[in-house]
Amino acid sequence: MTAIRMAVFVQEQDVAAEREMDALDDDRGTLHVLAVDDDGTALGTARLLPPHHEGEPAHVGRVAVSAAARGRGVGAQLMTVLEAEALERFGVVEDGVRTVSVELSAQEQALGFYARLGYVARPERYLDEAIWHRDAVKVVTAPA
Repeated sequence: MTAIRMAVFVQEQDVAAEREMDALDDDRGTLHVLAVDDDGTALGTARLLPPHHEGEPAHVGRVAVSAAARGRGVGAQLMTVLEAEALERFGVVEDGVRTVSVELSAQEQALGFYARLGYVARPERYLDEAIWHRDAVKVVTAPA
């Protein structure tokens, strides 16, 4: 997990190593997922953070797929797993439907990927580690 994040964010995108790993990685409320292939090779990773306050969105972050695994659906699989976990852990049931909002901070180069998964980007853009980002949100629902 750490190796993939370091390769993608630090080596490929020049994010400072000391900024890539943070206290949220060790928070007991953080869920990390790791995609592996049949031989156990790590392909991708992402994390889910709980909402800061009740009624706020859960947050997906640090989505990273190894260069060799890109284009194989790994990122979409990671997102599907995290959305299901967010729905299960933080979803609210009303009228027989479980609902949760999931938010993320998307690098602008990845906005198309997130849009294909149903995320809607907010118009405001900002720099984080010299990379342009926009926040995006998706409302995830399922029968209760």
